[in-house]
Amino acid sequence: MSRTPGTSSEVAVRRAGEAAFPGFQLRRLARTPSTQDVVREAARAGAREGFCCVAEEQTAGRGRSGRHWLAPPGTALLMSLLLRRRPEVAAAVPVLTGLAVADAVAGLTGVSCRLKWPNDVLAGSAKLAGILAEVEAGGGIILGLGVNLTVSAFPPDVPGASLDRLAGAAYSWDTVLTALLPELGRRLEQVDAGGIRSLRTDWTERAAGLGGPVRAQVGSAIVEGTALGIDDDGALLVETADGRVRLVAGEVHLLPPQDG
Repeated sequence: MSRTPGTSSEVAVRRAGEAAFPGFQLRRLARTPSTQDVVREAARAGAREGFCCVAEEQTAGRGRSGRHWLAPPGTALLMSLLLRRRPEVAAAVPVLTGLAVADAVAGLTGVSCRLKWPNDVLAGSAKLAGILAEVEAGGGIILGLGVNLTVSAFPPDVPGASLDRLAGAAYSWDTVLTALLPELGRRLEQVDAGGIRSLRTDWTERAAGLGGPVRAQVGSAIVEGTALGIDDDGALLVETADGRVRLVAGEVHLLPPQDG
C-alpha cells in the first residue's frame, strides 16, 4: 500500500536525499513484506543510486542471519536504500552506516550511541538500530536500516532501546531520515576517497566491547577471545588463545569482563 507523495514531511526528506544522492527517489509504503525486496526490484529495473523505500510496517522484515526485524506499525524508521558503488564498498556499508546513524542521532538529540560489530547501533547495552547490507547480483548494494523510534516495549529476550525514551521526546521517521541522509552521503564520500581505513578512528571511538571478551559464532564454529578492532577491510580482529583471528562475518556477543 503506497502513501500519497508530497506531504510537508516528505519535502524535507526529498531535499536532503537529492543533495546527498542526485538520483534520490522516495517510495513510502504503509505496509510491505520487506523494504529490501522493494529496492531489489527497483535495482533490477534499473533504478539509480538513491532509490529509497520507507515503510511504516514490515511483515517479513529481516536482519542478518535470516532474523526478523520486528516493530509495531509506525514505531520505527524502516528503510532500504540503493547504492550503485563498486562491490568492494559493500564491506564498508555496515561500518559507515553505523557512524552515520550515530552522528545523526547525536546531532538531533545529543544521545551518544555505540557501535557493535558488524551491524548494531547500541544505546548503552541495548539495540537502537540494526543494519543489513546485501549485494544485488545484477549490480548495486542494498542498504537496509531499522531504527526504533517510539517502541513502547520489547520482548523479554530482546534488549532494545527506543529513541523517544533516550531523548525524552519523540522524533518522527522523516526528521530522523532527513538528518541521516546527508551523513550517509558524507561517509560514502569518505570511503570513496580513503577506503574503510579512513573510518577506523571514528569507528573505534564509538565501538562497544573493544579490549573485552567476545564470543563469535561463524557458521558452526565458535571463536572466543578479546576484541581488538577492525582492519582496513572492516574485518573484526579477535585475539584468541591460539592466536589472532580475522572475522569477516559472524554473530558477535559481548561477554562480561573476566575477573582477575
